[in-house]
Amino acid sequence: MKNLICSLASRKRIAVCAFAWCAVVLLPACASRSQFQKGYDAGASDTAKRQYWILQNMQKREDGQRSKPRLSLYRMPVEPDPAATVKTVPYEITIPVYE
Repeated sequence: MKNLICSLASRKRIAVCAFAWCAVVLLPACASRSQFQKGYDAGASDTAKRQYWILQNMQKREDGQRSKPRLSLYRMPVEPDPAATVKTVPYEITIPVYE
């Protein structure tokens, strides 16, 4: 008799757990498409905002770290093309690069 009562109580627990699982898992699936879309849009908007602020913070420099950009000049010699119909003289191009 005692085993029968434990068995019935166990079945009730299983039934309650199964009902709770259905309520938690299946009911949200009944949400309308517009509610799902609103949630998706809010999440996408939040992600875009977070990405924006991550980029902004990466580009910030603390006042103590600011320094003047360093200028480097790179010189490139340009040789005349021997196959060209117009003859030119060799010259040099200087390219400024700020680092």
